[in-house]
Amino acid sequence: MKKLFVLAMGAALMMNVCSCGSKSTAILDVAADTLSYGIGVMQGQRLAEAKAMGVYPDLNELDIEMYLKGIKEAANSSDNKTSYYKGLNDGVQMKQSFEQMSEQFGLDLDFNKFVVAYAQALRGDTTLALDKKNISVICDSIVAAAREAKEQAELDSIAATPEAIANLEAGMAFLAAKEQEEGVQKTASGLLYKVVKEGNGKTFKASDRVELNYVGKFINDTIFDQGNKVKFVASQMVPGFGEGLQLMSPGAKYILYIPSDLAYGVRGRGADMPSNSTLVFEVETLGLAK
Repeated sequence: MKKLFVLAMGAALMMNVCSCGSKSTAILDVAADTLSYGIGVMQGQRLAEAKAMGVYPDLNELDIEMYLKGIKEAANSSDNKTSYYKGLNDGVQMKQSFEQMSEQFGLDLDFNKFVVAYAQALRGDTTLALDKKNISVICDSIVAAAREAKEQAELDSIAATPEAIANLEAGMAFLAAKEQEEGVQKTASGLLYKVVKEGNGKTFKASDRVELNYVGKFINDTIFDQGNKVKFVASQMVPGFGEGLQLMSPGAKYILYIPSDLAYGVRGRGADMPSNSTLVFEVETLGLAK
């Protein structure tokens, strides 16, 4: 937005102004008047064109006459009103920021209370309602709690969808049946795994960068991902995959059956990974990556 109001004062502008038709310049007495008028024409045209195009949301609701009234008032103001206009401009921006934060945090922030506190702090008022030493900690904790509550509300909304419910139920039934199969083991977290082939040497650590082959499937055997000789760090993978990798040693081959809460959970991962997806990974470790 601000760029629309910046006056371009370079040589290119001078050339544009001087190219104004003779009809415009004939009524202007001196070069300075011509330049002033020319700049006004160009800036006004740019703003009018931008508003007509509708690409800047802030301009869609712009009342041109009220906007021009503000411009004229600024033009006729004396130096002692500069602070007032700065406050007016800053206030508009602050209010917009407050509205954005309200939406971001999911809180109904009160801009009028902000103005009262802002004025008290700016004037050096010692009767502030909050201790200046702890104010950052207090605000940070409120923001963190608000974000967590908003996140949880979003997850609850997704979890209540028919797709999420169906996927969760299907995954639980699949894991319950798989747990009864011979050779399938279960960890404390709920991860199921089957040893196809044991490896040699020490098991991998969470920080190890491991080279491996893998195939990722949904419980209906549809492959959603695969790779050969890829390099992964256990701690950077979804919890179930990372935990399974730390059970393995170089040369091992396991099948991991990962509950949705140890994979991508309720939120999923875009259109390719639906909510509450239970995942199956066939993993063959080649060793530590060089």
